[in-house]
Amino acid sequence: FFFSRTMAKSSTRDQTLPNAGDLLPPKRYIYCMADLEKFHLSSVRRDLLSFANALGRSCISCGPFNPEKPLADLSPAMAALRGALDGMEKWVEEIPPDKDAKARFGNPLFRKWHERLVERTKIVVGTILDVHAKAQGNKIDEESRSSFIEDAHRLGLEAARGHDTFVPKMSSASVKQRDDICVECAAYWHASFGHPTRLDYGTGHEASFLVFLYALYRAGCFEPKPKGLRAVTLSIFSQYLKVCRGLQTIYMLEPAGSHGVWGLDDYHCLPFYFGACQLINNFEGFDPRSIHDQRILEEYHQRYLYFGCIRYIMQLKTGAPFRETSPMLNDISSIETWSKVSSGLLRLFEGEVLGKLPVVQHFVFGELFKATWQPVQVPQPAPSRKFIDGIGGDECIAPWAAKSNNNEHKPTKAPWAK
Repeated sequence: FFFSRTMAKSSTRDQTLPNAGDLLPPKRYIYCMADLEKFHLSSVRRDLLSFANALGRSCISCGPFNPEKPLADLSPAMAALRGALDGMEKWVEEIPPDKDAKARFGNPLFRKWHERLVERTKIVVGTILDVHAKAQGNKIDEESRSSFIEDAHRLGLEAARGHDTFVPKMSSASVKQRDDICVECAAYWHASFGHPTRLDYGTGHEASFLVFLYALYRAGCFEPKPKGLRAVTLSIFSQYLKVCRGLQTIYMLEPAGSHGVWGLDDYHCLPFYFGACQLINNFEGFDPRSIHDQRILEEYHQRYLYFGCIRYIMQLKTGAPFRETSPMLNDISSIETWSKVSSGLLRLFEGEVLGKLPVVQHFVFGELFKATWQPVQVPQPAPSRKFIDGIGGDECIAPWAAKSNNNEHKPTKAPWAK
């Protein structure tokens, strides 16, 4: 129900960490349209789309999310991730934007924020994996589970603050496993919160966070069961949204690849799909037209992901009617059922995010998120010398610069030179 047959067959194997030394630093495999076609036909793309589908479908008929119990049904590793995201939400207060910056988009202080992200990645991702390893090595009964989850959340929060307070007892082989997985997951994590050079954020960064979650699933950090997937979708993704919205508003990140008013949203796609799934068979009887009721948005924006997304857009885009600032979302509100809305939004993610070269060309692949093809075209490094007849040929030298014993090529003097 939740995963494709391919993932279902490999689910048991995937719940154990790969052998030490198996993982290599991830790298790009998509450079051109031919590579995109190979990605389109690959099993890794199918699995990633199945994973997104599973996260959404786990929320069907689940009712409203309780923001007062954000750790409910999370695995220990995911509770640590939630703690890290809670801590990261405060970073914008500690690294305020440059008020003297003149650019319309992109405050340069975002680069400092991203530097902190990179600096603390090993601690954050390492803590998530360490908590998972401890949970695997200890039988946790129901009585002690609550305190264990709380401790995991606290460790994640401390990791975001730069404090590496948790050092589990591990064998040298297990430490190598942990470090290898950290290297791969770090690449996905770094790409999840915007680009420090371009000072932008878009659906490609959101997709990188999905890949990050998929890699943690492959590493065994949570199981593909409805309750666990639902908690990851509504608790982890909602907090990720809070962090990203802080970056978008405080640092004024430019929408990457936005279609303007003719797109779904300037920055996001997946939370609309997840939110539409959550509203299927909802208890309150909300239909897609309910987004136009301001009272519903104010009362339920923390409990229903879709309403939270709509409310956020309305707060940002003022001065014009919603039908003008967001015509696609306005048109979607006329669809009869949330089921049709969700299926359409998943197709939109598949086509406009996973199907676009400008987005997926930035994906990197390792062992947890593995490319099954070789790139058709790999950019060659710039040569340090200039050659004729290709690399390895003779160096191209101007005739007057060549060394010659018979002075065959004498420099030409200007008429006025003596």
